[in-house]
Amino acid sequence: MHHEIFLIALSVLLFSWIAAGWDLRTRRIPNRLVLAGAAMGLLLQGALAGAGGILAAIFGLLVGLAILMPGYLMGFTGAGDAKLMASMGTFLGPIGVLQAGLASIVVGGLIGLSFAVSALVISDSVSPWSRYGLMAKTLLYTGRPLYIAPHKGEVMGRKFPFAVSIAIGTTGWIIWQWLLAVG
Repeated sequence: MHHEIFLIALSVLLFSWIAAGWDLRTRRIPNRLVLAGAAMGLLLQGALAGAGGILAAIFGLLVGLAILMPGYLMGFTGAGDAKLMASMGTFLGPIGVLQAGLASIVVGGLIGLSFAVSALVISDSVSPWSRYGLMAKTLLYTGRPLYIAPHKGEVMGRKFPFAVSIAIGTTGWIIWQWLLAVG
């Protein structure tokens, strides 16, 4: 049983870091990579757990897609990121991809926060803080939220490859699971 878990963990880590490297280089995650990962996850789950594994892989795919779909619809992540998380679900199953997805979102938030803080240190970047202050004041005085898009050149207007957050979050989740199993 332990070698099966190790095989799944190794496969998902390899897949997630290949996707992260691809996203870093090209700012895209190709459909053929996502489809290959999903097929590999389905086949691996089927080989290791039979029909129950295939069912878990399908539910994992749906949960993985659902995790990042709101971010995609709001423009925070790309379609490739949502498809990548869905593909990760075929390896991790519904509960695993939910936990790894939430860890990935936290990592992405920390990366975004570091971008915002870097605007305080890097003098040639346009700071988001005055824009954030105006949005906060509007909410405080009117009770209505106001979104102001980032200005040209603003550090928060830069896109970062979210597949890196997915790889880091998933790696952290796998390590956490391993520590729980060992401890």
